[in-house]
Amino acid sequence: MRQLNRLLGSLKVLRISVLLICLLGHKAYPAVPVSETPALTVAFLFNFIKLSEWPPDVITSDITLCEFYTDSDTIDLSSLSGKDIQSYRIKIKTLLQGDTIEGCHLLYIPDNEKPIRVQEWLKNIANSPVLTVSSMKGFLDEGGMIELIQEEKRLQFEVNLAPVERVKIKLSSKMLQIARDVRGR
Repeated sequence: MRQLNRLLGSLKVLRISVLLICLLGHKAYPAVPVSETPALTVAFLFNFIKLSEWPPDVITSDITLCEFYTDSDTIDLSSLSGKDIQSYRIKIKTLLQGDTIEGCHLLYIPDNEKPIRVQEWLKNIANSPVLTVSSMKGFLDEGGMIELIQEEKRLQFEVNLAPVERVKIKLSSKMLQIARDVRGR
């Protein structure tokens, strides 16, 4: 049963990923039902990994997508675990309070995280090659790199290039083209 649920989750992410890939290069986004937002968030994270390039020697064998543990977490990243991107495999790591981000390549911060903790995390990893993503309002103002935005039943994203370039992560031009806004161009 567990394998069936995982397979169904993977198929849903694949379907949404194909939709996002088809949309690359287009500024018009389809309306997204609120119930689809968690699955779309997973698909966005997958594509952010796919369309990003870390400095040489940062990724050795796996790409680690880290997330904060929360009891009310509605985003299930397990469907990405084990997926291959380029020659790497995605690994999911759930961070508990007190854990370090060592080994993380993308850090997803849920919107229900306490702002003071977000500021602390961003300060601690400011010079580390970790792509930071959150749906927390004002995330880019805090120094985050990619903010997911739910507006008018659409899930979109904005990019803050200054912290991305500081840690020498490269974002695909395709990704930047479909961003709702890119700061620091």
